Amino acid sequence: SLPDFSKPFVLCSDASKFSLGAVLMQEDENGFQHPVAFASRKLGPTEIKYSVCEKEALGILFAITHFKNYLYGSEFIVYCDQQSLSKIKTQKDPTSRIARWFLTLQEYTYKIIHKPGRLNFMADYLSRAKYPKEDSENDKEIHEVHAVDADCTEFEFKLCSVPTEELICKQKNDSYCNNIKLKLESNFEFSPKSPKFFIKNGLLLCYRNDTGRHNSKAKLVVPQSLVHNVLQLCHDNNSVAHAGLSRTLKRVKINYFWHGLYGTVKNYVASCHSCIQRRGFSKNSKAPIQKIPTADYPFQKCAFDAVGPLVTSTNGNKWLIVISDYFTRYAEAYPVQNIQSSTVAKVLLDFISRHGIMETLHSDRGSNFLSEAMMEVYKKLGISKRHTLSYNPRSNGVVEKLNKTLIDSLSHLVTQNQENWCEQIPLALMAFRNAYHRTVHEKPSYLLYGRDIVMPYDIIFSDPSRTYSDTPSYAQQLVNRLQSSFALVKDHLERAADDNTKYNKELPKTKQISVGDLVYLHTPRVKVHTSKKLAMQNQGPFRVVNQFSPVVFEIQHINQPTNKQTVHLNRIVKVMERKVFPDVHDDEINPTSQNEIVSQNNMPSEEEIQKLYPPYTLPYKDLGDDQQILFRINDDTSTPTIPPVTNVSDRNQSSNVIQVQAPVIPPLKTPAVLTQRRCPYDLRPRDINGFVTNK
Repeated sequence: SLPDFSKPFVLCSDASKFSLGAVLMQEDENGFQHPVAFASRKLGPTEIKYSVCEKEALGILFAITHFKNYLYGSEFIVYCDQQSLSKIKTQKDPTSRIARWFLTLQEYTYKIIHKPGRLNFMADYLSRAKYPKEDSENDKEIHEVHAVDADCTEFEFKLCSVPTEELICKQKNDSYCNNIKLKLESNFEFSPKSPKFFIKNGLLLCYRNDTGRHNSKAKLVVPQSLVHNVLQLCHDNNSVAHAGLSRTLKRVKINYFWHGLYGTVKNYVASCHSCIQRRGFSKNSKAPIQKIPTADYPFQKCAFDAVGPLVTSTNGNKWLIVISDYFTRYAEAYPVQNIQSSTVAKVLLDFISRHGIMETLHSDRGSNFLSEAMMEVYKKLGISKRHTLSYNPRSNGVVEKLNKTLIDSLSHLVTQNQENWCEQIPLALMAFRNAYHRTVHEKPSYLLYGRDIVMPYDIIFSDPSRTYSDTPSYAQQLVNRLQSSFALVKDHLERAADDNTKYNKELPKTKQISVGDLVYLHTPRVKVHTSKKLAMQNQGPFRVVNQFSPVVFEIQHINQPTNKQTVHLNRIVKVMERKVFPDVHDDEINPTSQNEIVSQNNMPSEEEIQKLYPPYTLPYKDLGDDQQILFRINDDTSTPTIPPVTNVSDRNQSSNVIQVQAPVIPPLKTPAVLTQRRCPYDLRPRDINGFVTNK
């Protein structure tokens, strides 16, 4: 009912676990209360943690402040189902939060009356209404800005309401449509393969049963100026949701026709940036494996990584830092409480104190490995630091494989609660160091010490070869064993590297990326509070600005010049450049036979051509420097009509078709000079004598 300000108002409020509700009411002449207005809202993340009494007090505060325009300056009654709040004004020590709220309500004249929940059903219902999930402003993280065409909605309305007169005008200005209209007016016999063209109410339409339906309807012959608009409606519109090639092609063919329709639609769908962003990463298009230089001696080249977080052990450790030697595959593992740079530096120094300083150290791109403090440590020790590319852990495969082996071993050694994994690290390392490694074909411990470590399974059998007569003989045998082992290891490492590159022959054809290409970057990470199922898989667009190796590229964001990244080829998704298909003549509509080409006998002399028509210089290098290419049109009784040439300077210049510009055409034997690479006739390049050239 409408409010009556001559009567007092009644306000009912209630609070639930997740929302607030309020109803403003007035009594009529018969004593019945009628609602005037309703209000409710969702509790915030902090408000949900309030106590029941605080939530009810917050509900009263919300109800009064929401309806302040009705309640200010008049007396009213507030009903709530929290009995303690009815005596809030007489309480000695209310909580600070509730006291602060009721201080803000001192300007209102009201009385709080307890009303059981079963009678306060309207406000109770509003407080239990479901609300859509919303993220607070502080929780929103923007990782990338996706540009949206602001004219899209307006354009859809305008395209759907293009006047017939405008369509007729655009068809008239289109050389392809205008040529067909002229042929229809002259009763030209079209090829049986061509569509059945006809004119209705001034519009050029056609019948062509290419949709598979028996009752094919008339289709609009779209001029080139509207092709892009049609493709936007049939592919980019929200109602079609960026369908694939086959569905978009079917949708276009139902209502429209133009020459080269399939190629246009295919290029448009393949070059759609929104589709490229969503497109999943193809695991079949992997880059070829690159051969990495091998180490020449133990601990010349090492790699390290961090594994975790694991279950907090009895010693308080949660992480495992693993270091492996590239030559012997000997490994060390250090349980640590954290992986900060200071902890990593201590682990590295402990490793160096027993095995010496390595020449090269390889790791991933973790900030704890690449911090300023760690880079200073590498510099002081003379270590050449190398790191992997983002999302490419296989380039650090030596230590990644070691991680898996150690974790598998620990899974068999730990207890059910897994808290004793620290104590089992020595046993896991012992098993790894004294097992034959598939790459080096030897035990890592043997390659390091020059002898077999005595294992528990060796105790039952005493090997006589372990006894030596004197120290020099042992030293000589040790040198001999290490020399032969090192030679074999180097050979096995080279073979393993060659075997990896053999897989390149089994890989499909690698995508070709060049400097200057437009690409997107595959990024599996998604922003907070979003689902990977609905997230865009690729970010961009980027421009390739540098190439460091066959598989390593530097890319730069198109809209953010400071955003440069060095990435692996496997993460790059190449973008097909969107082509603007020019206006062409269908070979089925305007066939050309070989007798239409000027023969050598009928060719005018060079002096006559130079006098009548100044020479035109060809703008394209692939057709030769300053070469003139001539052709003639059939000698009809009437002057043939040549469609006007459109400006194609801003279009794709890689087309294989030719376009010509002819001067005013005399009735007989008219030469024309080629100035663009597109022509409505079936031409081949010819020299000044009329012979076909290879240029």
